[in-house]
Amino acid sequence: MCENYKSLHVLAISLFLGIFIFSNHLFAADGTILPKQKTYVFHTAVQTPIKEILTSRIQEAFQRLNLNAKIAINPSSQRALMLANEEGDGEAFRVPDIKEISPDNTNNLIQVPESIITVGLAVYSKNLSFPVEGWGSLAKYHNGARVGAKILEKNIPGKRTFVLSTKQLVQLLDSDRIDTMVDWDLMADHAIQKLKITSIKKLSPYIKTQTFHIYLHKKHQALVPKLTKVLRQMKEDGFYGRIEKAYVFYTGVQSPTKEILEQRLGEAFRRIGLKFKLVYTGSAQRALIMANEDGDGDATRVPGIKQIAPKSTENLIQIPEAIGAIKFYVFTKGTVSSVKGYNSLENFRNGFRVGTKILEKNIPGERIILPDADRLFQMLDAGRLDTVIERVYIADKILKENHYSGITRLNPALIDLPTYSLIHKKHRLLAPDIANALKEMKTDGTFEKIKEEVLGEFNLN
Repeated sequence: MCENYKSLHVLAISLFLGIFIFSNHLFAADGTILPKQKTYVFHTAVQTPIKEILTSRIQEAFQRLNLNAKIAINPSSQRALMLANEEGDGEAFRVPDIKEISPDNTNNLIQVPESIITVGLAVYSKNLSFPVEGWGSLAKYHNGARVGAKILEKNIPGKRTFVLSTKQLVQLLDSDRIDTMVDWDLMADHAIQKLKITSIKKLSPYIKTQTFHIYLHKKHQALVPKLTKVLRQMKEDGFYGRIEKAYVFYTGVQSPTKEILEQRLGEAFRRIGLKFKLVYTGSAQRALIMANEDGDGDATRVPGIKQIAPKSTENLIQIPEAIGAIKFYVFTKGTVSSVKGYNSLENFRNGFRVGTKILEKNIPGERIILPDADRLFQMLDAGRLDTVIERVYIADKILKENHYSGITRLNPALIDLPTYSLIHKKHRLLAPDIANALKEMKTDGTFEKIKEEVLGEFNLN
């Protein structure tokens, strides 16, 4: 009896200890036992609004791993790095090459390969206006920056003044005590807006567009692949895009080409950790003007657009990977029997959309130029035009929706060219990243799949 009692007593203690141990642990998705009560502390000196973006993303990532995390804000970037390296769990916001820049303060830190944020480094001025062509373009000015920002301490030339905060920088610039300030645009724009200063302008292009990474202390090395995977998932499911500003591109191209462009560019921006928005203007000319003046880009143009419309594209540069192909066909109701180049249209009444620069430059004869293709096809059907020159998917959609009879498409295509997106020169450093994302999409099949799915939705496959 006594022995049975002892056995039961030992069993009870074992069960209690087991419950205690497991109640203080959680399981990750792969079955790994992870400590429940631990809160991972990430140090940083970054300011609003980047600190809020980092807090949101890091906490979301750790929650998806059934873990807790918080951001510890330090007044000094150097101090934040030292704390992370010595006794913390990691650093929230560092450039990819920080271990080369500051080896003594990073020997215990390991980079998480998937970026946590992408930010533009911009030059601001009150009285100056000049193109920012690398660090050397600042050499003759008195430049301000924040203390502890290694990339700025290393690269800014000329006379330099370093202060602790972006707010102080803005105040120095506004009071004419420095000629320029250089800072991450999210923080600088926020500080300028909060101080209600209207005299300071952001120069273009960015002096650098930079990805940033989380650095984990080596004692948490096992978390690196898990955190990498979950950050990638957050980009894919759209979590990253809920906070950052969207890069706004314009287009005057109608459906379904508009939807193809929107999805292709949206996916390319998502792959580089940025948010994208396409705005339809109803006019190709209007789209180009808006992109060139104050937008972020134009969704699709023919390769020679800068020669065709130099004034409307002076601030735009071509992303060096095609976003699609442009095929303009001649549509007729029997008046024209064949097309062999532009000159074969010389004796006819030809219609096309306003702002289509390549057609405005080359189409001969009597020309009717209207804002949208629907009206042009109505005129063609009514015998008021001999031809309509239009992109194949747009024309096919209109013909199918309106049940036009007798309108035929003449082969071959009048124009068959690759098309490219244009990005504002202030974002020129993004161009190769977007191009690489588009190449990747072509390689993995996403690029063509988007077109097939969109055309399927419009019953045009």
